[in-house]
Amino acid sequence: MIWKLTKNRPIHLIVGNGAIRDQLIRLLNKLPTEVKAFENVNAFLAEPLSEAPACLITEIKLADTDGITLIKQMREHGLSTPVVVLANGDDSVTTAVQAIHAGAADFIERPIVERDFIERVQAVLDESNR
Repeated sequence: MIWKLTKNRPIHLIVGNGAIRDQLIRLLNKLPTEVKAFENVNAFLAEPLSEAPACLITEIKLADTDGITLIKQMREHGLSTPVVVLANGDDSVTTAVQAIHAGAADFIERPIVERDFIERVQAVLDESNR
């Protein structure tokens, strides 16, 4: 995957549950950028992308892989796209540490607090634009 870096790049969202995905799309649409949503990693990888996403938001547990493995694979291929990992309440502190060590920009537990979620994603976007 070779992506052209441009300003105003989209946020990519990988969330398996349709209702949660729709809720997060609604929240992310409050930010001044496009949101592209995928139900799994295979759908994300199958998308012909011409540019790197501004940010990737993914669940820790996915049907076809897990968020930590995805981050590691991205970093092994030289992709530095910031990744925000979404976790369920049953994920441990160890999981959060593993995600951050793998290269996650942030680790957000569910249930999502709307304002906190938007502020944290915006902070990741601001950091990546420096």
